[in-house]
Parts: sequence; C-alpha cells; structure tokens
Amino acid sequence: MGALGGAGKRARVNLRAWTSRALHSPWGWIGLGVVVRLLHIVTLGNRYYFGDTVEYEAAALRMLHGIGLDQFTPRAPLYPMFMALSFWAGGEGQYLVARLSTLALSVGLMLVAVRLADRFGGRPAAILAAAGMALSPTIVFVTGLLYPTTLYMLLLLSFTLVAWDVSERPSVARGALLGTLLTLGWLTDQVFLAPALAVGGWLLWRRVPPLRPYVIALATAAVVALGLALPYVRLLHRAGGDGAFMRKAQTVLYSARTDSVLATDRWIRMPRGTPFHAYSPVGFVRSESKLFVSSPVAYAHDWLWEFIHFFRPVADRLQSQNRYTQGLILLAGGVHFVALLTLAVLGVGFGLGPRSGRLLLALVVLATAVFYSFFFTQTRYRIPIESHLVVLAALGVQRAFPRATAWLAGAGGARDPARMET
Repeated sequence: MGALGGAGKRARVNLRAWTSRALHSPWGWIGLGVVVRLLHIVTLGNRYYFGDTVEYEAAALRMLHGIGLDQFTPRAPLYPMFMALSFWAGGEGQYLVARLSTLALSVGLMLVAVRLADRFGGRPAAILAAAGMALSPTIVFVTGLLYPTTLYMLLLLSFTLVAWDVSERPSVARGALLGTLLTLGWLTDQVFLAPALAVGGWLLWRRVPPLRPYVIALATAAVVALGLALPYVRLLHRAGGDGAFMRKAQTVLYSARTDSVLATDRWIRMPRGTPFHAYSPVGFVRSESKLFVSSPVAYAHDWLWEFIHFFRPVADRLQSQNRYTQGLILLAGGVHFVALLTLAVLGVGFGLGPRSGRLLLALVVLATAVFYSFFFTQTRYRIPIESHLVVLAALGVQRAFPRATAWLAGAGGARDPARMET
C-alpha cells in the first residue's frame, strides 16, 4: 500500500510539473488548442452548417473531375482546390478530412501568431497570444466551418509577419515570400488586396537605409506576385470570364440596396426590379463614384453605418439557423469580442513592442473594415482579422498586467520594456 501511495504521489507531482511547464510555454497552449479543435470537429458530424459551403463544394468537385473553371463562379480557386484535395483523399462528400486538414492550417495559424507576438513583445506576449489563439471561440469555430476563413487568416497573418521581416531585414528571399503570400491570399479571396495595399503603404512609409536591399526586396515581391497571378488570370480569361470584381460582394451589395429588409438601415435604395451588373474593378469604382456624386450624404451614411457594423459584437444578418446561431452562443461570442477589441485597442495605444509593429497590425484591421464598408459587413467578414487583434491584445495585456505576464512567462521570460519602445 505504501509503495502504491508513493507512486500515486509521484504521479500527481509529475502531473503538476507537466501542467506548470505547459502553462508557461506557447507549446502547451497550442496543444490545448489542438485538443479543443479536435473535440469541436468530432461533434460536427458529416454535414455542413452554412449555405456558402455548397458553392465551395461545387467548385471543388469541378476541379476534382477535371471539368475546369466556372467563369461565373463567385469563389476564388485556392480553397476549392484545398477541398478537392481532401475529397480525393477521403471521398466526395466526406467532410472529416477537410476539417482535419483545416485543423493543420489552424496549427500553422497559431504558430505564426506566436512568432509575430514574440517579435514584438518577447516570450510573455507569445504565450499570451498562444492562449488567445487556442481558446478564441470564433477562431476555434471556423476550424470546422468548411469555409476558406482559416486559410485566409493564415495567409494574412503570415503576410503581416513577412512584411515586418522585410522591413527589418530586407532580402530577395523574403521579398519572394511576400509576393507568394500576396498571390495566394488573392487566390483565396480578392479582399486580400485591401489589407495588402495597407501593408504596402506601411512598407513604403517605414523604408530605412540602406535603401537598395529594401527596394530589391519589394521589387522581387511585385515580380513574383505578378508572375504567379498571371497564369490564373489567363486561364480565367480563356474560360470566358468577364473580369468581375468580387462578384459575390457586389451581389450582396445589390441585395442590400434593393431588398426591403436588408435596406432598412441604408439611405441609398433602389427599386426591386433594378438590373444587376457585376462590374470590373474600374467599372465598380466608376459606378460607385456616380452614386457618391449624386448622393454624397446618403453614400457617406451607408459607408459609416457599415463600418460601425463591422465591429458589432453580436452577430446578426444571419440566414442559416443552426446550433451556432442560437441566442446564447451569439451572446457569448459578442462578450468575447468586446473583451478582445478592448484589449486590442489598449495594445495599439499603450502596448509593449515597437510602435511601428503595432501600427502594422492595426492597419490590417482598419483596411479590412474600410474595404468591406463599401459593400456589406457581417461578423464572419471580421473573423479573418481576429488573429491580428489577438496579437495586439497580448501586447496590451503585457503592458497592463506586467506581473501576471512575467509569471506566465516563467523565469527569464521577460524583456526590458525600455528596449521595446522603438
């Protein structure tokens, strides 16, 4: 009995020691995040919960069967390719492999967030970011969504990290990686261009001598991005594509201006029978400019309303009804977002880490919100920038609660704040 009791005591001590090491390490939190996501995936069954999955699946099946591109598809090709690969491995209509593959992307996303937070705030910020990414209900939720959200988040956060590295240590390799991520992001969702333009402006603003390697790195990024994008553009053109810009977003904007329910809060309204046109980028800018010139106050009101709505805590404008759209679930998500946004604002204004780095993160968030506000905003459009908010929140918590974050990092984990305010 004594031997058994001693073994039990040693096991409890070992368990406490292991738990303590996990708590004080980003890897422990990432492991917890994997477990939480696996449990979430197991509960989903072999079904989808939101209607847009049908469009992604249809595009994936066209690719899987060699039918080719649908020139009028509203979906960018990278996620359907990802889904087609999962169907090839697991069978058509089998969503488990797709969700497990998304779990792998989610692990990559957590790793990038930890690395970016460590760049700005050191080990304490990295651990805080790991905890935030592991347990964020919305980031966990999209792992099983069968949407390109996790893929887009990974590419956007990686793009942000590489942009920071280019600004700090410009090189041809980093420039090529930046251009590759830009094209992959665009092939996931055209909205990627909005935060990419903001990041590009930030890179030009932050140029530091010597300029030659900086210019070479940025030129390499541009050449690589164009080189990777052109084959798809040509393929789409041969398939008979009309060059429409964000066809799905334009369709939703049209509904928001003509539907009696969606148009309730908007001042620019159109008769229900108004013909719909999916414009090219130039055509869309021209059409919207005419609307602004004819009704500047109403146009500004609608844009500002959508911008505010982008940050609305509790999700609305939902068409699907399932367990994720129940009132209590939506309220919990809203409470989480209020806390996250509050800490992120604290991180932008007062967080530890370089001010230019915090500005970079904030610009990605704001550029995404500004761009979507010209169309129609929903909670799921905001989720892709929540990883940036998590990193900002980690820097804010690190500033507001230095003792707690130093304890979380363990011995030797803190950095000198005076060296981080550059």
